[in-house]
Amino acid sequence: MRDILVIKLILIFLSWLAALMVVISACRPAATATSLGENERLALVKEIKAFQQKLGFNPTENFASISESKEAYDYYFYAPVADLPYSLDDPALKFGEGKRENSSLDTRKYDVFYYSIPALAGISTPITKSLLESPLHRFIFIIFHEDWHEQIKSPLGIEESSGELMGYVPAMLFTEARFGRNSDVYQTLDRELTNKLKEARLFQSYYEELTTLYNDYRAGKISEAETLGRKLQLINALDDDIYGVWGRRRDQLNNAFIAFQMTYFRHLNLMHDVYTASNSDVLETIKVLRGIPEQSGSFDNNIERTKGIEARIAEYLRSKT
Repeated sequence: MRDILVIKLILIFLSWLAALMVVISACRPAATATSLGENERLALVKEIKAFQQKLGFNPTENFASISESKEAYDYYFYAPVADLPYSLDDPALKFGEGKRENSSLDTRKYDVFYYSIPALAGISTPITKSLLESPLHRFIFIIFHEDWHEQIKSPLGIEESSGELMGYVPAMLFTEARFGRNSDVYQTLDRELTNKLKEARLFQSYYEELTTLYNDYRAGKISEAETLGRKLQLINALDDDIYGVWGRRRDQLNNAFIAFQMTYFRHLNLMHDVYTASNSDVLETIKVLRGIPEQSGSFDNNIERTKGIEARIAEYLRSKT
């Protein structure tokens, strides 16, 4: 009798243990940042493309294959040490192709920002080695972001800021359906978007302070030494505030980097306001963004004209909030 009781208890324990394992398995994220191989990532791209079509994205030729030779697209951007360009559309923010070790720029005259870009829209970009090896959340975000570039034709300050929103929000919808809301990949995307909205406001604020500083210098109100000293104080303060958001610092925080980032950040919060005003409806947000005025295939190097276009687009977007 005792043996039968022991057997029953063992069976009950095993049954409970099996049920517990099912629960643990269901709660475990479906994928981690390193759990998908090359073929799985290619298959994931096809899933993303199908998801994009449901959202009304036009098809693109990006990410159709894996490049065996292309690591990344290496660029450098540079601006004078006492001048802050508007954005990537500003001819004052110059650029070239190459890595840090191949650059001969005089850093006493120029602030330089080096960037290995994992993908570029509009050139049927393949999956580069750096993109293939990137964390899964980054991989998914970049595909949505770059494909968005081929949905509208606006100044880069509009395309990049809307691309940030259309990189994160659809990616979160996709990962929620594919991996679950509790997955690492979804939670990371959610956290990054929240932090970028905070970081964008920091860059907007410090951009204005630095611009005022450089205007005073050009007007002869302060010396070059005073300008560069105050610049260093502002850069360090911005770096501290960035650390407060992300828990890490930027290693290339200078005029070139700030101008580059403003291309993404100047209108990001406004873009997100449009999304919030739609009751977080992605389809409605896409409809609003597709309706952005003054779209065309090309924009000249007249930065004042570009600023005017962006101002009118911003007015349009504010009317949707």
